Amino acid sequence: MGTGYIFIGVGALVWCFGIANISWHVYRRRRFLSDADVSATELKFLEQQYRRRMQTSALTITLGALISMCDYLPQFRTSPGFAAAYVMGLLLLSMWLVLLALGDAVASRIHMGQSLRRNRQTRQALQEAIEELRQKQADALKAADDRSMVAPRD
Repeated sequence: MGTGYIFIGVGALVWCFGIANISWHVYRRRRFLSDADVSATELKFLEQQYRRRMQTSALTITLGALISMCDYLPQFRTSPGFAAAYVMGLLLLSMWLVLLALGDAVASRIHMGQSLRRNRQTRQALQEAIEELRQKQADALKAADDRSMVAPRD
């Protein structure tokens, strides 16, 4: 078994992973666009996330195609300098892909932190409103009890 099949196999695997990611991102985007409960800020984040992830997936497909081409370039076998430069290019492309993925992870983490903070603030406001209503109810019951004790009975 020649090395050509190894390059094709690895490249096809990376390529298929990129295609599967694009399919998943398109499916999720359609689902979120059809959801009427998504806020404007959430929709903006989801659109930005979609663009970042599509870019990463497209780069994954490109990387898979370039890996598959390794053994089919005549210069790859005849010129060690070309082969080294080609592999270095693939490694740089892979590192760029990792950086894009890390950037997406950081952006998602920041967004999640902001969402959790907003949820905590909303929960705190609701807890304060509940406590205020309970206090008003207790005051109203106490006032009603005071009136019933003061009123003379015949």
